[in-house]
Amino acid sequence: MRDVLAQFAGGRVVVGVTSTPFKCPPAPSETALLMHEFLRTRGLLDSSQVSLVMPFGAPIPPSPDASRAILAAFAERGIVWHPGRSVRSVDHARKVVVLSDGDELACDLFLGVPVHRAPAVVVESGMTVDGWIPVNPLTLETKFPGVYAVGDVTSVGTPKAGVFAERQAAVVAAQISARLRGETTSTTYDGRGICYVEFGRDMVAKVDVTFFSGQTPAGVLEGPSTDLVADKRAFESDRVSRWFKRSV
Repeated sequence: MRDVLAQFAGGRVVVGVTSTPFKCPPAPSETALLMHEFLRTRGLLDSSQVSLVMPFGAPIPPSPDASRAILAAFAERGIVWHPGRSVRSVDHARKVVVLSDGDELACDLFLGVPVHRAPAVVVESGMTVDGWIPVNPLTLETKFPGVYAVGDVTSVGTPKAGVFAERQAAVVAAQISARLRGETTSTTYDGRGICYVEFGRDMVAKVDVTFFSGQTPAGVLEGPSTDLVADKRAFESDRVSRWFKRSV
């Protein structure tokens, strides 16, 4: 990707989701915003157009405030928003992408969100139903006692992003620890995750979203602002330090 962008001289850029579910709902919008920033800093906006194709009716459905902020940024920057559709195929010879409703968009550079599925080893394990591992939404335990699943292979109901897997892993660690001690724990999964969204121009927003089982997801927006740049960097450096024992 780095090499492709370094050689890109401008043109029609399509950021497109190809299916649901996909890793992180804010990511395609963030990609469109950062692509616009990339083109702006290189003086290529006059000869370029950024479009975003998403199957949702809003950029971040659980947070209307975040969706409004993103759509306002799109309007300000001239990013074209195509909601309620996905990209079905790419015709390289004709330089178009074909959408789920049959429409076509001219495209010189396609940045696609690929089909997301559980790895074959997970599916072949016999633990999945309709391609995903069902779990208890509070404990993350599977139908097999003492066996747990976290992250993007489950059907727990949260987005399949790392921030949710991290929170799920802490719950599972508490469950296993209690089981080994012959105890019980009150630690359960709350479906909460924090996502940062880069708007470009040194502006960052933070969306705090909760997916309670059986309830409508709800999200709270903070920003976008320059103040949240440091907050995002602290979030990143903390995890790099804890997980990989190094600094950034």
